[in-house]
Amino acid sequence: MGIQVWFIVLGVGVMTLIVWDGKRRKLKQRSLIVADITRKVPALDTVPNPVSPYEAMSPPETDATTVASPAIERIPGGSRIGSATHILGKVIADEPVVIKGRLEGTLIAPNHPVSVTASGHVASYIEGSCVDIDGYMVGTLKANTKATLLTRARLQGVVEAPRLECMAGAWLQVDVAQAASRQSAAMVS
Repeated sequence: MGIQVWFIVLGVGVMTLIVWDGKRRKLKQRSLIVADITRKVPALDTVPNPVSPYEAMSPPETDATTVASPAIERIPGGSRIGSATHILGKVIADEPVVIKGRLEGTLIAPNHPVSVTASGHVASYIEGSCVDIDGYMVGTLKANTKATLLTRARLQGVVEAPRLECMAGAWLQVDVAQAASRQSAAMVS
């Protein structure tokens, strides 16, 4: 083979490497953008003071090996608020709800379980039959049967539940009310 053929083969090989490297960089850039979007949580525009209530709470310490809590993963079907979703307003559900994103407002699902994952942020009011918190919440939590604060929970406000379970590692600054015991005491009187 002559030198011209070698240059052609070498040129084709170099061009192939350049195309593959460009595709690899493009995929890497897309994954970094998606990861950055999912990490960002929009600021609270509706809170009158400029400091977000979430900033007052220390963030949960997680590492790359952390997995979702089994209590949250066992909820079948239902509505899921994704990690890149921000809802401002009122949500009424007649099915289980899992919050991975941000909810500023009211969530009412009185006959179904409600879960806030480690990436979830809730401000205002949640009502559900069984409420599991593993993320941030500022406001009122009303559980008709049981409220569970998992290890990465950061809660500030009021908890109203007949039963409250708090795992080691959860951080809370709340007033606790046992609604069921007050109602049954009123019925006896």
